[in-house]
Amino acid sequence: MSPINPVPTRMIVNKAKYAQGRTSFFQWILLILGSPFLLLIDFFRPLGSKKILQAYLWLIFILILLSALFYCLSEAKSGHLEKLLGEFYSFADEGGALPVSTELQEIIYGNAIMANVSPQLVTAVIQVESSFRPNARSPKGACGLMQITPLVWRYYNPHSKCDGKHLPGQANHGKDCIYDIELNIATGVRYLKDLITYYNGEVGRALEAYNAGLTNVDLEKLKPKYQETRVYLQRIGSLLAPDHREQFWNEYNNHFIYKTTFRWLLFSVLFLWALLIVWVYKRFESVN
Repeated sequence: MSPINPVPTRMIVNKAKYAQGRTSFFQWILLILGSPFLLLIDFFRPLGSKKILQAYLWLIFILILLSALFYCLSEAKSGHLEKLLGEFYSFADEGGALPVSTELQEIIYGNAIMANVSPQLVTAVIQVESSFRPNARSPKGACGLMQITPLVWRYYNPHSKCDGKHLPGQANHGKDCIYDIELNIATGVRYLKDLITYYNGEVGRALEAYNAGLTNVDLEKLKPKYQETRVYLQRIGSLLAPDHREQFWNEYNNHFIYKTTFRWLLFSVLFLWALLIVWVYKRFESVN
């Protein structure tokens, strides 16, 4: 009778250890993900679990890293969007060149540089808003080259005799008029600059507000509220970057995806820290 050759004991032990380690790893992942819920349950225990606390701290650390990652991605996309809006200002052919006279160009550049706004951006806004028609007036009452509303006009020109509500040529206010080229551009540039500042340098949101109004900009949504505003942004993007229109729109969407994700992660980290402080206070109170 031949001797039985059993499976070596060492192999069995190693296999068992490997299986145990693999299970422990997945259990640890589940523990980290469920640690906020477990920490709440831990409130009602006489003694706290060290393992749950460790998993909870790991979760906070991971979320902080993710927040930093999405913040960096958001800033990178914002910078790239600025580049598309500022540096790729060109036209596909001479026939598509904008009808900007030297005098008008000087007015645009002077006001834009004083306000620290891209002159190319201002030029593109004028092209899309009024097609360079100084007497343009929209059905909603926006006037002039940069389509200034009477409300915006009165805010930036409180001492003006012009109320911004009349039709072109209907009232004679001389240079002190909403249709005056220099004052219209100066007012529009100041308004655009204030919007860019209000949205922390996010040109896309500033342009959205310039077209649709501040109350119609929803920071929680990735795309503008109105189809008209989406077309407006695409037209400006195509003027500033004619060969990068799709890229402009993708950059615009990705930027706000990263920005929204960062905000939610930051909110989650703050909430978890607050929960941890309450947990520590509860434990400290129970010890005393």
